[in-house]
Amino acid sequence: MLERWLNYVLFKVTSFQFLISVLLIIALTYLVLGPLFELIWRTLTWGERDTRFFRQAVPGELTLFHWKYMMFGPSAQAILLEPLRNTLITGMIAAALALGLGSILAWLIVRTDMPGQRWLQPVLTLPYIVPSFALALVWETLFRSSQLGGAAGLFENSSGIAPANWMAYGPVPIIVAMTIQYYPFAFLLVAGALATVDSQLVESAELLGASRWTILRKITFPLVTPALWAAFILIFGRTIGNFALPFLLGAPVQFYTLSTMLFSSLKLGMEARGYTLALLLILLTGAVIYLNQRVLGHHSRRFETIGGKGFKANPTLLGRWRWPCFALVCATALITAVLPVGLMIYRTLMLIEGRYGFDNFTLHYWIGDSNPEIAHGQPGVLQNSVILGATWNSIRLAALGSAICGVLGLVIGYIVVRNRGSWISKLLDQISFVPFLFPAIALGAMYLSLFAVQRGPIPALYGTFVLLVLIVTVDKLPYTTRTGANAVTQIGQELEEAAEIQGASWLRRFWQVVFPLSASGLIAGMMLSFVSIMRELSLIIFLVTPSTGVLMTVGFRFAEEGQPQLANALILLVTLITIAGELIVWWLGKGRLARLQEK
Repeated sequence: MLERWLNYVLFKVTSFQFLISVLLIIALTYLVLGPLFELIWRTLTWGERDTRFFRQAVPGELTLFHWKYMMFGPSAQAILLEPLRNTLITGMIAAALALGLGSILAWLIVRTDMPGQRWLQPVLTLPYIVPSFALALVWETLFRSSQLGGAAGLFENSSGIAPANWMAYGPVPIIVAMTIQYYPFAFLLVAGALATVDSQLVESAELLGASRWTILRKITFPLVTPALWAAFILIFGRTIGNFALPFLLGAPVQFYTLSTMLFSSLKLGMEARGYTLALLLILLTGAVIYLNQRVLGHHSRRFETIGGKGFKANPTLLGRWRWPCFALVCATALITAVLPVGLMIYRTLMLIEGRYGFDNFTLHYWIGDSNPEIAHGQPGVLQNSVILGATWNSIRLAALGSAICGVLGLVIGYIVVRNRGSWISKLLDQISFVPFLFPAIALGAMYLSLFAVQRGPIPALYGTFVLLVLIVTVDKLPYTTRTGANAVTQIGQELEEAAEIQGASWLRRFWQVVFPLSASGLIAGMMLSFVSIMRELSLIIFLVTPSTGVLMTVGFRFAEEGQPQLANALILLVTLITIAGELIVWWLGKGRLARLQEK
């Protein structure tokens, strides 16, 4: 028996699946937990640059000075407490508004007989594809005030009335822009949950005389509470990690959040202060996710809507409210999705910023040659070597990152599902989920800290394209791991067992059985990753150099330098490439699935 047990252990340890599992654990531990430990260490020791600001600093020596200075120092109110308060206020209000708007739209699209549902749904998700700081530029186009300096916005030009300063910059425009940016998340999540609500519950309430508002308040939305909480957590987690939008709309009036203060600190060379803020962002995100699990984790059975007694999904009849609701949803789609894109196109055609007449139209910012009198001599987008290089970097980063992330997510999902309950499965699942806890700008700061210098056999990767691929892969891994696990769950294990009986190795079984049959999950993960990577800015803003710049970082630099025409043109270019990439991946995946069905 001992010999048999030793042979079994030896077989398991030397199997290809075990070896690849161990390699993945080692790699993810270094790429996920390593940056976190490095970040903590940098906040507990003196750094080389600290000697410029503090005479008592001894590089490499342990100290609690950074934490004490941040928490109780004379500048604590300005660099920590006010940004923390601003982060919580803008994030919570924006998340609540986005959740309310997205939930109402989801109910109208999924649960009612409102017309136009098929074509309204993709239009309402368009703000997700448009990069976040695009809405900051759109808001400036509409409500920029000449009282704060610079050219007036469209509202002031058309009405002759300068908007109030709080309308142009500060918390109000940040909250509105974030609401528009993130309501598609709530819409998609709540729509999926509403589709499974049994209509028999609604019909029973109607028979008892309940009004439509009472049914919504006491039956429909309480049943989708998990989706509502998940949407709120997702939106809030993204708002606290977003820095470009609050930076462009908040910095002109000295309104800072944790993410913008982190960006400013690292940009000024105050690394310890920036890394401390990054850790606080991580702790804040972790606390919110923990609260979500505590609230819903022990009461999941309260939200079951599909049982063994049948299921109906009849739409709610709106009656005379059918067309007014249709008009309201169309107006929402027009304001939040169509209008921003139209304004961005319009702004790229303005020769002189702030002049909105037709005589000011030009195509210079698209096809013009270099002119010292226009845009500091920058040629048009389609003739600008810097922009064309950034376009190539963006496409290959999104393509490589989404492909690697999709395959890794499928492999990890396979190991998690097929070895459910084992320590390897649990460890891989937990490590691959950890990046979800890190706000994007905090993860970027962590990688800057870890890969700025050589560590043992691992070279300093700062300034290389490899580092960008690594960080986007790690950041999107929690999503592709889940899509991969869902796809593998649907594949019967007897197919692999039959191949194993025929003598196929694990690698061959995975490549010829699992990989083709899980193509739908792989494609879903790749599409999600491709869209996110193309729009990514906060994650890589600290890691790009002039040679590795992508469209989003170049566009942000143009926005900082006061060249909104070029910035808007680059955002439109990102949007077009994102949509084209999605269609290509979907087309390739559709062909793959069609060939599998034929077989």
